[in-house]
Amino acid sequence: MEQTFSINEKFKTDLITAILSSPVVYVPHFNYSYVDKALKEIMEEGVLEMTCANVEEYANNREIDFLTKKKKEGSHSLSSVFDAVIEHREEIEPSIFLAKNCYAEFEKNDFQLNLQLFCSLYEQGKYDKRMTFIMVSPQPMESLPLMVEGLVSVVELPAPTEKEIEEYIRQVLPVSNQFQHQYGELVVELTRTLQGIQHYEIEQIIRSASMRTCNRLTEKTIEYAQEEKKLLVRKSGIIEVIDTDISFDQVGGLNNLRKDLDQKAKLFRHLNELAKMKLPLPKGILIIGMPGCGKSLVAKSIADKFGVSLLRLDISRLMGQYVGQSEANLRKALKVAEAAHPCVLWIDEIEKAFAGANGGGGGHDIVMRMMGHFLTWMQERKTAVYIVATANDVMRPEFMRKGRFDEVYFVDFPKKNERLDILEKKLRLSSEQESVFDVSELTDSVKEKIAENMRGDKSKEEKNGFSGSEIQSVVEAVFEKKYIEYIDLKEKQQDKNAVVAKVKITQKDFDDEIELIRKSVMCNQKGKKDENGVLHKTSAERIRELQSTYNFREA
Repeated sequence: MEQTFSINEKFKTDLITAILSSPVVYVPHFNYSYVDKALKEIMEEGVLEMTCANVEEYANNREIDFLTKKKKEGSHSLSSVFDAVIEHREEIEPSIFLAKNCYAEFEKNDFQLNLQLFCSLYEQGKYDKRMTFIMVSPQPMESLPLMVEGLVSVVELPAPTEKEIEEYIRQVLPVSNQFQHQYGELVVELTRTLQGIQHYEIEQIIRSASMRTCNRLTEKTIEYAQEEKKLLVRKSGIIEVIDTDISFDQVGGLNNLRKDLDQKAKLFRHLNELAKMKLPLPKGILIIGMPGCGKSLVAKSIADKFGVSLLRLDISRLMGQYVGQSEANLRKALKVAEAAHPCVLWIDEIEKAFAGANGGGGGHDIVMRMMGHFLTWMQERKTAVYIVATANDVMRPEFMRKGRFDEVYFVDFPKKNERLDILEKKLRLSSEQESVFDVSELTDSVKEKIAENMRGDKSKEEKNGFSGSEIQSVVEAVFEKKYIEYIDLKEKQQDKNAVVAKVKITQKDFDDEIELIRKSVMCNQKGKKDENGVLHKTSAERIRELQSTYNFREA
């Protein structure tokens, strides 16, 4: 487990190019040892005709001796180093000055002035072109002061490639004898799990996961690695990781959507082959439709179907009080999502997240910029982040065109056969306690009658049926009342050890509950005119108008 990743050749090339062309290079990253190793290799290869002795490290504050608690002699602040380089520029040999965790210096006026002066002298030819300051700090480029941002060149440290991760796993993790015949498959699966995160994080996760499997690669190693990766995402604090036990089989109705997702799941399980075949990655889906018709349930079940993590992005939580903070938060959130790939990114009620784009003022400008960045990312991303966006109201046209999503689905209130499917699945979950409930009277014909009765206004129009959430409410209310009835019988029993008779659930119990709920069901809501005679339509009416215009695929 002492092996570490080899240095990415592209990163070395970018670093050499930046050193030879820029006076100041900024590497926005926390992995200082990786940058040290890269520079050491560059020096040893003689590309810059400099030795490792020419690489001098300076911290942004004076170093403290932890034994004596006194400042070490010979250590300098970054500003003082600039002072010395500027004052004695004719005496200094070409050197690379490496400063770590130096972000605090950027805010200081004297540092900014020295940086500007150094860059000016560099452009005038006062220094050898190899004279370069390399600054490594975890803060993103966007957070740098404008004056500093314009003077530095940025070199990004890329996440390791699939090939690099696989080579590293094979170096550090021998397979357990029990899984010898599956070694190749396990390596591919673990590689897939670790894609998108940085070298240091991968090393940490493998160390942690393998310690619990005796430093052998097993199926459990992959499970532990997936849990560790979820913790990384949670640590960011900007995207929520959803732990869900909802399976795809629990979704009732929506047959077209479920059939299409079955096909996408096959692609998601073979992402490596997709890349080799030069085929595009699945992008995601947008589900527009009536409230309570299973859109959020579908999002939760897709992650289970694909066998990946479910992340939830609440765009409204990204809004910041300072200029540029909201956009920076969005960029960070999307980076976190990409680092967690392969995953499902769930964006609930996306029409509300960008609602301000329809208005005016400063808030409108921020939302428009965020929306533009988000749409571009959706279009251009190359990672396996499958977006599931849901909307309960009319969407902006920019979101609905092909290319952003694989498909846009319209979800209406369920028809009779769909209501029956939902009812049966909800009953299956609620009637598992056979020692309490007697459901023998709920035959197939009775269930059909209950589903038939679940019309919003007793009309013959199929579109007026109860929504999925309303069907669930009916089932839950019936079983809750019957369980209370069971408790009452149990408490009246004189003999505490006697067996209490099961409580019988009948069609009438459902019919009574349906009548109580019917008056408030979503499908009965109709627009109303205000005092000026202007008709204000409900979201259900607006969604149906949208569907008549665009004719989205029926879910």
